[in-house]
Amino acid sequence: MQTPDTLRRLLARALIAAPLLAAAALPAAAQEIRDQSFKFAFVQPKDSHMGAGAVRFAELVAAKSKGRMQIRLFPGGTLGGDIQTISALQGGTVEMTTMPPGLMVGLSKPFAVFDMPFLFNSFAEADALLDGPVGQKLMAQAPAGLVGLAYWDHGFRNVSNSRRPVARLEDFAGLKIRVSQSPMIIETINGLGANATPMAFTEVYSALETRAVDGQENPTAVFDANKFNEVQKYLSLTRHQYNPLIVLASGKAWARLNDAERRVLTEAAVETRAYQRQVSREMEAKSTASLKARGTLVNEVSAAEIERMRRHLAPVSAKLAKDIGEALVSEVTAEVERLREAK
Repeated sequence: MQTPDTLRRLLARALIAAPLLAAAALPAAAQEIRDQSFKFAFVQPKDSHMGAGAVRFAELVAAKSKGRMQIRLFPGGTLGGDIQTISALQGGTVEMTTMPPGLMVGLSKPFAVFDMPFLFNSFAEADALLDGPVGQKLMAQAPAGLVGLAYWDHGFRNVSNSRRPVARLEDFAGLKIRVSQSPMIIETINGLGANATPMAFTEVYSALETRAVDGQENPTAVFDANKFNEVQKYLSLTRHQYNPLIVLASGKAWARLNDAERRVLTEAAVETRAYQRQVSREMEAKSTASLKARGTLVNEVSAAEIERMRRHLAPVSAKLAKDIGEALVSEVTAEVERLREAK
């Protein structure tokens, strides 16, 4: 039999627990934003186009949450390369990142469609596709353990090397080119006649410096921000592939958030989009001019030669379409054609 003192203690505990239980029972949307921080890791320097987007995103998250949600930036691959960061997001030890979607092809084949060679002719085409129904449908297919929030800009990829300008298809022959760990870009660079060498981004400068590889391929702003001009003489504007960036959240971290907190992160990522794209493209233009002034031999590739490269890669594109899913590739290419005709 319980004594009066025991009953009083039990009643006091119940009174303390009741508000906590009631709060837990509230709909997520009605819960308050809580104090918390999120690690945002990315491989580029803080003063890069990725860093510009991450800084603006962090500012918006802080403003929208009245300072209760804080984004902690980890630039320059300090928490690992892209593949390690994906694993960290899935494991919940890192909460956020941004990277080209093609790096997740091993986990979700549909994301490979963005890496189809010579898919886009302009930024406008890419933006319209990504922000439209097709892009949003693909975002919903983010791999298990990851949540897609928005598409930012990485840019058109160009080839650099230490041996010669690449002005024609034949100039690729024999060049050992570092590529990201994406099957699509490996197939593309090999298809153009070079030798694709997959390597983590954090190892690229050293490999170029020691001539372990002849060159690399990346957007021009990435080339500049990482000082590849110190170890590369030639930069050729091949524009062989366009890369968006996808802003990703850890599924484990996402599951711990209520609706109000999720809304803060999603709205901030989407609102950052236009600013980040503008900064990224301005950086590309400024980098091209600056690199020329500092002695990098930058050469354009003619529209006719780019079309010749596109035709040469037709068998590669057909093979990649089978791997990705021909229906999806047809849907994407048809939408790109529609956007071109609507201009």
